[in-house]
Amino acid sequence: MESQDFSRGPQNLSQWLLGLPWRRLVTGLAVLAAWVAFVWRVAAILPPFLIALFAAALLDPVVCRMEKRGVPRQRAVGAIFLLFFATIALAGILLVPAVVRQTSDLVTNLPQYGDSASQYFSSQSRRADEWYRGNEKTLRAMGMVESPSAYLSGQAGPISELLRGYLSSINGAVSAAFGQILWIAIIPLSLFWFLLEFQKIKAALLRYVPRTNRHKAARMTDEVVGIFGKYVRGLTKVCLLYGLGATILFALLQLRYGLFLGVAAGVLYAVPYVGPVLAVVGAACVATVMHKGVGLVVLTVVLFLIMHFAFDYGVTPRVVGGSVGLHPLVNIFALMAGATAFGVWGMLLAVPVAASLLRIVDALYPSLLRTHDAGVDSVNGAKPGEIAC
Repeated sequence: MESQDFSRGPQNLSQWLLGLPWRRLVTGLAVLAAWVAFVWRVAAILPPFLIALFAAALLDPVVCRMEKRGVPRQRAVGAIFLLFFATIALAGILLVPAVVRQTSDLVTNLPQYGDSASQYFSSQSRRADEWYRGNEKTLRAMGMVESPSAYLSGQAGPISELLRGYLSSINGAVSAAFGQILWIAIIPLSLFWFLLEFQKIKAALLRYVPRTNRHKAARMTDEVVGIFGKYVRGLTKVCLLYGLGATILFALLQLRYGLFLGVAAGVLYAVPYVGPVLAVVGAACVATVMHKGVGLVVLTVVLFLIMHFAFDYGVTPRVVGGSVGLHPLVNIFALMAGATAFGVWGMLLAVPVAASLLRIVDALYPSLLRTHDAGVDSVNGAKPGEIAC
């Protein structure tokens, strides 16, 4: 489009305005407004379809690889669904009965365990008070002016409110999940059709990108989808390993409901901070009601925390961060930044979002993230990406 010269007065400006395709602009804005209003009205029913579309984007590379091997797309999608339902059935046969049995036994004995825990903590509180009275002068000089029982009584209100808040949020999430029971049918059905038609959907969306940038947009989209897919697979591996490690740890400690606690720990590990706290508190409570002394409780908590920190700072950054191409330090920083900015959801999505942003920046500005300088390396003898001493 030629540049317009408006310095000669309003005549050229009016001619330029009259030359604009007003009918097309007005029609486009009207269609856009109607589309936004429609989406706003039906926003409540969109989540299952969006979840299915996201899952289809993650599974589409697998279907494409099967197509390249000569498998028709319909058969590839059917094979993926068959494998998924077979895995669910196998897990149901091997794990669900034992987990349900332990859960039922835990719920049945919960009142008895509550009374036992109350008696245990009362006896420990009395012992702590006796120790405080025997060393009261020294402890008061150190600033401890209250007995342990008095201090715990004063803190009981805030602690109970905090626990009540966590439990109510969990209860709300579980109730909401059961309230969306229809999603169990909508998501697999939508996922099936999205997988069948995903390449057509992708091509239709790319038509809105200028033709000159269409190839680059398609490549960047594939890379971002690949990053999220690797992240989900890596997180699944870590959660399975975490649950297996917790189950083995609880079995070695001979804790009751070890399988239930291990499976719960693996599932809760996907929820940063809150999940592991709930897992270690549950294990400590079970160790407490077994009446094998405070040593078992301390040993359970210490070993669980050692395992947890080993995963947080060793396994997870390498498996999850490494699978998406992030350095472990960048992975940890992304998790902390996501938690600070957006809470739990920020932590869950921080790693793939950070990796996707780095990939997009690398595609748009290739020289910005390059560390290799052929001239410097050839002079100083350093390896690519390094600076010689």
